[in-house]
Amino acid sequence: MDSSVSSIVDIIQMRSWKHALFTTYTLSLSYFESEILPLLLRSGCSDIWLIADAEGYRSSLLERRSMRIGHEYHLVPAALPNGVFHAKSIYLSSDQDDLLLIGSGNITFAGHGRNLEVFEALTPETHGTAFGDFADYLEAMRARDDIKFARTEWIDDFSARALVASDKSKGPVQLLHSLDDPIVSQIPIALTDYGTCSSVSIVSPYHDPDGLAVELLSNELGKVPIAIAVTSKDTSPFPFSKATSLPFPVTPVRVVSKDKRFVHAKLYEFSCSDGTVILSGSINATRKALTTTENVELGTLRKLDSEKSLLSWETIKAPVFEAQSRMPSGLKESEIVYAGFDRNESTLLTGQLISLKPVKGFWRGLMIQADGDATPFEVEVDERGRFSKKDNTFEPFSQMPALQILLSQGDREARGWVHNEMFLAMPGRRRLTAGSLSRIMRREESDDDIDALLDYLSINAENHIRLYDLPVRKIDEGVGPSTETTVITVNLEDLAPIEEIGGSGTPTGRNGQDQIDAFDQAMQRLRKVFLGHGRSKTIGASNFGESVVTGEDAVNNGSTNKKQKRSSRKCALAEFESHIDKLINEAMDKPSSIRALLVLKLEVGMWMRIYRLSDLNDAYEFLYTWFYQACRSAISEPDKVSSLEQHIITNAAILFALGAKSDRDVIAENLHDCLEHFYNGDADKEHLLNTLIANSDFGFGPLLIGETANSELLSNSITEILSHPTIRQQLLRALTLAEAGHLIPREWKIFRSTPGTALLKAFQSPNWRRRIRAVKNKSPSCAFDYFSFSIDITAKYQRYRIGHCIHCKRFTLDVSP
Repeated sequence: MDSSVSSIVDIIQMRSWKHALFTTYTLSLSYFESEILPLLLRSGCSDIWLIADAEGYRSSLLERRSMRIGHEYHLVPAALPNGVFHAKSIYLSSDQDDLLLIGSGNITFAGHGRNLEVFEALTPETHGTAFGDFADYLEAMRARDDIKFARTEWIDDFSARALVASDKSKGPVQLLHSLDDPIVSQIPIALTDYGTCSSVSIVSPYHDPDGLAVELLSNELGKVPIAIAVTSKDTSPFPFSKATSLPFPVTPVRVVSKDKRFVHAKLYEFSCSDGTVILSGSINATRKALTTTENVELGTLRKLDSEKSLLSWETIKAPVFEAQSRMPSGLKESEIVYAGFDRNESTLLTGQLISLKPVKGFWRGLMIQADGDATPFEVEVDERGRFSKKDNTFEPFSQMPALQILLSQGDREARGWVHNEMFLAMPGRRRLTAGSLSRIMRREESDDDIDALLDYLSINAENHIRLYDLPVRKIDEGVGPSTETTVITVNLEDLAPIEEIGGSGTPTGRNGQDQIDAFDQAMQRLRKVFLGHGRSKTIGASNFGESVVTGEDAVNNGSTNKKQKRSSRKCALAEFESHIDKLINEAMDKPSSIRALLVLKLEVGMWMRIYRLSDLNDAYEFLYTWFYQACRSAISEPDKVSSLEQHIITNAAILFALGAKSDRDVIAENLHDCLEHFYNGDADKEHLLNTLIANSDFGFGPLLIGETANSELLSNSITEILSHPTIRQQLLRALTLAEAGHLIPREWKIFRSTPGTALLKAFQSPNWRRRIRAVKNKSPSCAFDYFSFSIDITAKYQRYRIGHCIHCKRFTLDVSP
C-alpha cells in the first residue's frame, strides 16, 4: 500500500495492448473514459470489456455525457440473486505480453487514486499458476447458473488467453475465489504449504456488526489471535467490546503510515512457521465476502520474500464501535437491460432483460438519446429475457453515442445502455483515416468522420502543438495595415484543400517540393477548413439562429434524422472541448502548449458550431467565453506573434462589432481589460492593428457580422476598444495627476461608482499619500495593515480594483494587469 508505487494508469501505459478486461463492483464512466480508455485506444487496443455489478451498471446510467460507451467498449452487467459481483481485476493482453492485476479498487477516481488500495501485478513469466487459476475462476463463473450475464463470450476469450499464458511458468502465487467454496474454508488448505499459522492481521474497511466472519476465520485456523486494523481516527466498524468474549484474543492495531487517504484495501497477513503469507484483493472481513459463495470475490495469496511483516503495526486502544450502513446486495426487485445493434444490420436490435421475476411477454420500449429525446417501440421478450426487434426507424439511432433503452410493462421498468456491435468489432474503431481527412476537406464528411476527427484531436492534441502555435500569414487585401513586419509561418494559400489524400504519387507543395510527412501536411490543410475555406461570404448577423451553411455546405433539411445528428454532434463537441480544457489545465507550465490548445479549441469549436451545427447564436456565445478564457490563461510573447495572439485581437474586434449599441462602452471596457491581462499591461494600438487578421475570405468575422466585416470595420473596432480606458488605466492616471498636483476629472467612469466616489474624495485630501496605496497584487487585503477584506469589500475590490479597509479606513488600489 505504498503510495509511491506505480499507479494503475502508469501500469496500463507501460505496454501496448490489444485486449482488455476490467471487472468492478462500482464504476465511474467519466473516470474510465477520461483516464483509462484514451490510453488503451492510443496503444491500439480494440477489444475492451468492462464487467460491473448490476448496481454499478444501474448507477452508470446517470452519466449521460459518457459518449464512448457501446462504441469503443462493452459494459456488461453481472447480476446475482443475493450477493454482489465484487471482484476487482484487470487483464491486459497483446500478441507478446499478458498482465493481470488483482486488487481492491473499483474503476473509479477513488479506486484508482484517492483511496488507499492494494493491487497485485502478475505476469505469466513468474506467476503462471495464478493465470491458470484466473482461467478456472472465469470458467467457474460461467458454470454458476444463478449469475446472470448479458454477454458471456468474453469469458471464453479471456479464459483461453489466461490458460495459454499459464504455460509460461509455475509459481507459488495463487488465486482464491468464492464461486465454488467460501474463502474462509479455502484459507487453511492454501496455508498448508507454509506451516502452522500462529496469528492473523486484517485490514478491511468493512466488518460484521457482530464480528462473525473474523470469528469463523480464527476458528478455521485453530482459534489463532487476530489483529484488526483500525482505519478511522476514533471509530471502527469492528465490535471490539463484543470480541472480549471470544475464545481468542482480538487486538486493535493501526498501520504505521503517513498516508491519510481512506483505506479501502483488503489484506490478510498470516504469520506462519515457514514465513509470512498475505491474501489481498476484494475480500472484506464480512459474512458475505468471507464465509459464503453469494458474492463473487477474488484474491491473491502469496508468501512474502522477507520473513518480516509487509506492514508496520502498532497496538492502540480499542476505538468506539460505529455500525456501517449496508450496501445493496443482490438484484432483488431491480431490473436492467443490455442491448445492442447488430454488427451487420443497423435496423436490428437485440438484447436481454435481466430480472429475478418472470419477464416473458410484450414490453413497451423507448430509445433514449443523450439529450433526453426518445422514440417508442414495442418488443416481445422470451422467458430467458432475450429479445430481438427489427425496425427501420432504428437506423438513425444505431450510430448515436450515449444511447439508452427503457423497457416498461405496467409499473415495471428496466433501463440499460445500447451498444453498436459494428463499431465494437472494428479493429481500429473510428480512427482518423486518410479517407476521413479527404472527405472533411472536400466538405463531404459524415458524422463518423467528425467523430473520428474529434476523437483523434482529443487524444493526440499534444502531437500538434507546433502547428497550432504557428501564426497565420495574412493575405494582402490592399486595405489596412501593412503585413510586412508580421511573422509569417503558415501560409493560407498553401493550405488549400486537396482532392484526395494518400494517392499513388508523391505529394508536392505549390513550389513542387516533396512533402516530408503527408499526414502533417494534411493536418495543416485541415486548419484552413477550420478557418472557413470555401464558405459563402454573404452570410450575415441577421441570420442568427438559422442555417448558415450554403452551397457546398448545404444541410439537407428534409433528412428525417436531422435532430438526432445534431444531438450527436453537440455531445461529441462537448466531449472534445472537455478533453482540451483538461489538457490546458495540465499544461500551466508550458506556455506554447496552452497557446496551441486554445487555438485548436477555438478553430474546431467555431467550425463545428457554424458549419456542423448551423448555430450562430451558440458560436457567438462560445467566442465570448473562449476570448475570456484565452486572455486569462495565456500571456503574449513580447517578440513573437502567435496564432493565439492573432485570434485574440481579431475576436476582440468581432465581439465589439457584434455588441449591442446601448452597451458598447461597457463591452469596450471589458474587452480592453481582457487585452491588458493578455499583454500583462497596456495593449499597443499599432501592434494590435498590425497583428489583426481582417481578410474577408476566411475567419469568423464575415459569418458572424456579415459582409461588412472588412479590414476597415475590424480596425476601427480595435481603435474604439482602446479609446475606452480600463479601470486600471484610470487609477494609474489618477495617481499620476495626484502626484503632479493636478485636478483629477470627477467625470471619469471609475469615480461614478460608490467606491470610486470615496476614493476621489481621498485624492482631494492634502495627505492623500497616507491614505492611498497602489499595489500589483490581486490578493484581497489591505496594503497598509494587511487585514483581509470582508466578502463585500472583496467583491468591490475585484470589480472596481478599489479596496476600502474597514479597520484603517485607507484605500488599496489594484493596478496589476
